[in-house]
Formats: sequence, structure tokens, C-alpha cells
Amino acid sequence: METIHRDFIDAWQRFDHWLTTSLFPKWAAQGFAENGAALECFDGEGKPDRQADKRMRVQSRQIFSMCYGYKKGFLPEGKALAQATEKFIRNACPDALPGFYPMTLDASDKVKNAATDLYDVAFFLLAYSWQKDALNDDHALLKAKNLALHVDTVLKSDHGGWLEGTYAHTTRRQNPHMHLFEAFIHLYRVSNDMFWLERCNQVYALFEQHFFDAQHGVLLEFFTTDWQPCPTGGRSVEPGHMMEWVWLLHEFQTVSGTDTTRYQSVLYRNARDYGLTPGNRWLHDTVTPEGTVVSSTFKSWPMTEWIKAALVHSTLPDNANREQDIASATFAIHQLIDGFSHPQLEAHYTYVIDSNGQPVDPKMAASTLYHLCMAHNEASRFFRRCIY
Repeated sequence: METIHRDFIDAWQRFDHWLTTSLFPKWAAQGFAENGAALECFDGEGKPDRQADKRMRVQSRQIFSMCYGYKKGFLPEGKALAQATEKFIRNACPDALPGFYPMTLDASDKVKNAATDLYDVAFFLLAYSWQKDALNDDHALLKAKNLALHVDTVLKSDHGGWLEGTYAHTTRRQNPHMHLFEAFIHLYRVSNDMFWLERCNQVYALFEQHFFDAQHGVLLEFFTTDWQPCPTGGRSVEPGHMMEWVWLLHEFQTVSGTDTTRYQSVLYRNARDYGLTPGNRWLHDTVTPEGTVVSSTFKSWPMTEWIKAALVHSTLPDNANREQDIASATFAIHQLIDGFSHPQLEAHYTYVIDSNGQPVDPKMAASTLYHLCMAHNEASRFFRRCIY
């Protein structure tokens, strides 16, 4: 076995141990209310925060995460936890179409923001795909299709894609569409239903026509209502999202046969070159299309996307930098754990750090667990290729 593979295996085993024997047990034991609600975070002292509002995107992400742990075999209680959270949502929002929920509940589980956001819808679609995948729940596929059809009815845009939500807006985001892409791909995988592949193709068309800036080789974030780069936020580029698209384009190519390698290569190269400036160990949050660093902070989730992107990029045909990609994934795993594990609290990661590696906010956000699971899943696939 090559040294590059042995180093990756060591990193993978460290990541696997951290996630499955440290983080997940804490979330499973303390991260849910008695009524099944997923809590937003653990506070700066490592205690569950029961006074925070409850965002619907966190509920859906935690349903996904518990399904993931159950499917992988390290969280036998994951099925019951996922089902309890879904029951909580139904009880809190009995009149809503499943997946088309208000954005936020308050600490007492009353609706605080009644609008529905496309971003949240995307994560319920992902949760339903994993309920089918992990729990063999055929009803989840019916909920997903009903949700998608409803979104077509109330949020479909004349300019392509879907509107931001049931609220007034003048700026459109690529981000919700990226997560719809993710959900559509997995729904197609678990159902083999062309209904979902057709929607994958719709999002891919948006990527080619609008999200991808061919001049600079980057992914744009914000747009006008007709998908022109937004005058105010149109120069905002997130290396983490570029990494995420590398992985998504690889997955889309796998299920559809569409050749996306040219996009994968340029996005990966520029995300790495712009996001990881000399001397830094983590990806910058935001840069300009030319690669000028805008932010001075580093979030944890871009590191998980780097892991995924590096591993799938290493498998591209005729890739002369394959070993460098594997080494990058190994490096990213170690820097994720070393940089974002709380320096004092056990089984506690932080969301964002400063340029000195110090936590900007010591809370442990539930929303990050989804990213860790996705990186773990891709790393485990590569690990199996290394040993077989």
C-alpha cells in the first residue's frame, strides 16, 4: 500500500472515531428535547441550549443525520430519533404540507416566522431521501414528490429555478438550488424515478447558464430576479460552496452520464488556490472572483466540503495531481478536527474560528453535523477503495 493511502487511512480512522464515538453519542443523548425537537446547539459551556429558537432547516438536517448514523450502523437509536423529530414537526405544524413548513419556531414551539424558505424545503427533500435509503420508508418518497410538486406550483420562477420562498425578495441565491440538486440526486438514486433526474437537469442548466462564472472560473452566489449577477453581492465567492459543487457535479455525472469534468477541475483548482492562502490551514469563508480574500474568519463546514471535493477530484481520469488531492483530503481531515474541536470542552466542535484559530463563537451548532456526515460518507467510500 502506498504511503499516501496509509496516511489517508490514518486520518479517516481518526475522523471516524471522532464522529461516531464522540460527537454522535452526545447529540443523540442530549441534542433533542423530550418531545423530539432537535435543539439548535450546545452553548459555550457544552450544555444543550433549550432557549434558542428552532429553525426548520435544523430539524430536517438532524432527521438526515440520525438516519445516516442508523444506516451506517453506529447509531441504533437513530431511527427512533429521526421519527420522533418528524412527529414533533407534524404536531407543531399540523396544517402544513410535509416539508413546506414555517422557517422558525420559538423556544416554546410556537411559530415565530411563518414564511417558508426554499433552502429549508431542500433539506426536507434530502431528509425524505434518507428516510427511504436508511429506513426503507416508501411513504417518504411520496412526501418528497408531493412537496416537489407543491413547490413547482407556488415557487416556480418564470426565469428558471424556484423562488427564494413565500416572502418578498429582490435577491436570488444559488445556495438553495445547490441543496435541491443534492436532494434530487439522492432521490433519484433511491427511487430510480426519472421525475427526480429531470429536476437534476434543471438545476444543472442553471449552473451552466448562471451560477458558473466562466470568465473567472468561480461560482457566483447572489443574483437579481432574472439571474443576472447581483449589483451588491454579485462579487461574493465562497470557496466552500465551490468545493461542494465539485462533489455534486461528480455525483450528477455518476447518475446521469453527463460529463462535468471540465467544471469539476476548474472549480476545485480555484477553490483551493483562492481559499487556501499561503500559511493558512483552513479555507477562507469569502473571496472575490479574482481570489482576493474578503473575510478574516474560517467556518468548519468548508473543510468538510474540501474533503469531499479532493477525494472525488482524485478519481478524475488523467488527473496528474491525484496524490496531491489525496494528501489534501488527509490534510483537511486533520485540520478540521484540530482547528474546530473546542480547546476545553469534550465532544464539542465550534462553527467559526479567527485567523489565530480561536473560536469566534464557542457554541456547537446542530446544523454542522450534516456536513460532517456527508464528509464522513465520502471519506468512508474512499477508505473502502484503499483497502480492497
